[in-house]
Amino acid sequence: MISVIISEIAKKMSEVKASNSAFSVRKNDLWGYKRADDNIFASASTLFILQQNSRYLNKEQKVIFEKIESQIQAEFAKYQNKDGRLTYNFYKTKPSGHFPNGRCMRRFDHFRLPDDIDDTALIYLASNYSKEQTVWLKNHLAEFTDQYRGSKNDKIYSTWFGKNMPKEQDVCALLNMMYLFFKQQILLDQTDQNTLEFISNSVNDITKNPFHIARHYGHPALIIYHYARFMADFSFPELDKRKPELIRISKDLLTKEKSVLFRMLLETALLKFGEKRNKIDVDLNPEKQFYSFIGAPFAPFQNPATRLIAKNQWSQIFWKSEIHELALRIEYLCLVKTQIPVENQNIK
Repeated sequence: MISVIISEIAKKMSEVKASNSAFSVRKNDLWGYKRADDNIFASASTLFILQQNSRYLNKEQKVIFEKIESQIQAEFAKYQNKDGRLTYNFYKTKPSGHFPNGRCMRRFDHFRLPDDIDDTALIYLASNYSKEQTVWLKNHLAEFTDQYRGSKNDKIYSTWFGKNMPKEQDVCALLNMMYLFFKQQILLDQTDQNTLEFISNSVNDITKNPFHIARHYGHPALIIYHYARFMADFSFPELDKRKPELIRISKDLLTKEKSVLFRMLLETALLKFGEKRNKIDVDLNPEKQFYSFIGAPFAPFQNPATRLIAKNQWSQIFWKSEIHELALRIEYLCLVKTQIPVENQNIK
């Protein structure tokens, strides 16, 4: 199955290149709205997932993976900061390609996105950036902080590298950035400690108010998956204490979740938390309910009424990417394969 899926990713990438299309779509089924969306998030996230699990691939699968890797990495420069800084944008930057194939938002600068920590962290993780370059990024990020606990002296990282963008924190994006800092073994300062404390405290809101703590992901399964991805590879005392609670929440969500892919994400998280799980069926069928990212165009407005509107699904845009969803399937199959004794494995 892994061979079939990774070959399907390569096939879809070739099709996109041949048709000059995109790896994602943005949509809202309530509006009957659907557009091809050329962003870097889908491909950077796909590559990071594949890289994390490449050690489980056989020789033939690695040949396909390496081709995918080189194709995706070759695209990163198109999304680099327009002034040459080593930060990255969701959309192409020279010229700006925000909300491509649209009729409205692409025409207005209001909807032009600044660079962000999420795409930047994923690209750094999926590239060969040095520790020194990551230290530069950390120092640059320190210019874009928000007050924490209401004190001017306590700071926390914000999502956007934008002077005029309202401050916000998305725990999934912050976990990706913390993953980068921990991977490069960068000494943590007070802002890092505050950010990790915020991430730990946000566990309380995963099911109660997921949009509030992660408005670009907004689904408990996606949020828990990001916690598990960080915590499987790195340790931080305040977060480690929350692991039993995260496991409990994951298992409780599995009793209610209808989406096959969101259920698979929860199973993946539990495997990353070290839980033994029975293998679930994995197929290649696209699923309408699943999404990997959301946008809330009204959220940046400061007016309380528009902030309330932003929480409603009818006002949100949902991003889907077939290659990203396929990569998540590979990750699950790789993880479940490692927990099953060799004599019982039937995964190929």
